[in-house]
Amino acid sequence: MDKERFLEEVARQLRHIFGAVREGHKPPEVLKHRCEGFMRAGVFLGVVSNAELAKCMEAIHLNVMGITIAERKAMKMSQFRDEEIDYSQYESPAYKRILV
Repeated sequence: MDKERFLEEVARQLRHIFGAVREGHKPPEVLKHRCEGFMRAGVFLGVVSNAELAKCMEAIHLNVMGITIAERKAMKMSQFRDEEIDYSQYESPAYKRILV
């Protein structure tokens, strides 16, 4: 298999996965695992390198999602609220906390 054909198939699989994410759907795990296995096989067979695959994945992600992978990770991390949960109501014994 030649490198161009291999990268075209990787790009097709990644577009499918990233497209589902963009639409708000969680892609099936089997698709993600199949794509990852396909990419690892390409590296194992010497068709492509990990660096080439990372570059391809970054380009497809930017094309489909409109932002880089790093920007998306940062955006997801900023969405988490770091709120402190007040557990003070549980400091007294349970038999004293009977709800009325």
